[in-house]
Amino acid sequence: MAPQASVIIPCWNVEKWVEDAVNSVLRSSFSDFEVITVDDGSTDSTGTILERLAATDQRVRVVHQSNRGLSGARNGGLDVARGEYVFFLDGDDTFTPEFLSLGVNEMSATGADLCIFPMRITEFDASRSREEPLRADYHCDTPADIRARFIPRFIGFSMEHVRRWYGGTPLFDNRELGSVCRCVYRRELIERYHMRFDENIVLYEDALFNCDYLLRAQKTTCRPEPVYNYVLHAGGLIANRNRALRVFKNKLTLLRVRQTLNEREGGSLGSLYAASCVLALLEMFALLRNLRIGWGEGRRIVREYASDPEVRAALRAFPLSWRKPVLALAVLAVRVLGAGCVYSIAWTLFAPFRLRR
Repeated sequence: MAPQASVIIPCWNVEKWVEDAVNSVLRSSFSDFEVITVDDGSTDSTGTILERLAATDQRVRVVHQSNRGLSGARNGGLDVARGEYVFFLDGDDTFTPEFLSLGVNEMSATGADLCIFPMRITEFDASRSREEPLRADYHCDTPADIRARFIPRFIGFSMEHVRRWYGGTPLFDNRELGSVCRCVYRRELIERYHMRFDENIVLYEDALFNCDYLLRAQKTTCRPEPVYNYVLHAGGLIANRNRALRVFKNKLTLLRVRQTLNEREGGSLGSLYAASCVLALLEMFALLRNLRIGWGEGRRIVREYASDPEVRAALRAFPLSWRKPVLALAVLAVRVLGAGCVYSIAWTLFAPFRLRR
């Protein structure tokens, strides 16, 4: 018989942490589950550790594949998952013992397609730990309710978000961390629409998967317990220059994925991420200061992004306020001079500008 829950753990060179990750699931107060570990072409002893764990507990399965990245590893797990409900756990994080039971019971009791939890974020040396709470109540009973209250928290910033920011509301108060690891999904819905992670996206792939999933969902729910332990490790990928270069190039891919979703939904989503089009373009200028990328290549990518009709329309509509003078000057400069001309002065102008997405 198929288990009630499938826990998918993507693993790439996580030999220091993966045993703790798997054992955190095995110590669960809920027992009807399978653990699908995906060795994504690791070059350390990750694969060997996974095989040893599988040999000691029949609920643990190991999938070995060539390196496809985080999204590819999660997709490899989805391809073989059998559970009614799907959970995701990164190979260097942990579950609390009650995560599976709370998630399965809540989904069963409410008939929801998704359940989201708060999460706990811990520094690599455990010196600091904080809870990342949910920013809203996500008990949504209809698709219209999900579109109004849930999807705007994941897909991007709207112009209204920027206006509220000018009025004193922190910009990120309008956003929800897009991590799939603190959510529970119904596998039947994933397979009905053959939803998978986009393997071309290197950052924010979680949020885009959630948007795609929520656009198919009929009902969602939430719980107050912080059941997922996310650990920030020293020297992580975010600090890596190669990673920063991939993030820079990823902006265009991210825009295209948002546009694909928007087109599929009849153009009803564009206003929800319009401000993100502008903020992402300005972040690209800021990132250029710290990237080893040639003048020609960098300008080509920026110009391609800035010449997109949706981005150009967002630039024209973006509200300005002298409460954010650097942002206002940056937007005005791009409006007046164009992305190609601005590139040469961006190294100085955008030095203090730091905004994500």
